[in-house]
Amino acid sequence: MKVRQWRGGIVWCLWVGLMTQLIGGCASSARMRVQADDHYRLAQSYLGNEAHSLAEQEIRKALVLWPDDARYLECLAFIHQAQIYQSQGTLNATRLQLAGEAYQRALQQADAPPSVLVNYSTILLLNGRLDEAIAMAQRALQVAGYDQPARAYTNIGIAHLNKGAPAQAVEHFRKAVDYQANLPEVHHNLGIAYAGMGRHPEAIRAFREALRFRPSYVDAYLGLGNVLRTEGRNEEARGAFERILALVTGSDLAANVREQLQSLTP
Repeated sequence: MKVRQWRGGIVWCLWVGLMTQLIGGCASSARMRVQADDHYRLAQSYLGNEAHSLAEQEIRKALVLWPDDARYLECLAFIHQAQIYQSQGTLNATRLQLAGEAYQRALQQADAPPSVLVNYSTILLLNGRLDEAIAMAQRALQVAGYDQPARAYTNIGIAHLNKGAPAQAVEHFRKAVDYQANLPEVHHNLGIAYAGMGRHPEAIRAFREALRFRPSYVDAYLGLGNVLRTEGRNEEARGAFERILALVTGSDLAANVREQLQSLTP
């Protein structure tokens, strides 16, 4: 009887010890998650202020603590993506590659949000992988409850535009506008598509709509000026080109616009 009690005591001690380890492990894991989330939020704050180096430092700290969190991997990818464009509109190939790799890692996680699919489709567009970009954006649209379909439709439209299919591009840009009418990039791309189809009045309206939502949108002024000049509305075209010069100075674009203005001189 005493032996049984002694053995029961050993089993009880082992059980208590196991539970203590489990509880201690859970508490430690919870602390790591809290710390990781703190780094993640700080990274987002730095990213919002365009402090990319500090943002990258913080999100990498989060990933050390919790390496497979899709949100953290998406944040890292977006930090790289925010630094893709260099001066004069050239692309940073290294950042482009790193962004793509981070999005791919995020997509390997079961809880990857549909925004990862759309953001990765943007990287695919920049790499010229148009069919893959379309497929990725379409996958996002199939996710139940996805609340930003305008971004997915925009990327699909851009892919069709780059494939030389402006009519299909217009179809998807119109869907994007139906979901969210205040995106200047959508109206700008819609203007490009209409201009490519020779539908100049609609292109002019689209470019002006883009400028209504973003008055400093240089590319929209450029598209508007070119279509107005094609239509023979030279004074209106001059106004659009002069607005570009007021927004950008000392660049190759400014030099090209000055040449455009000279061509409008009677």
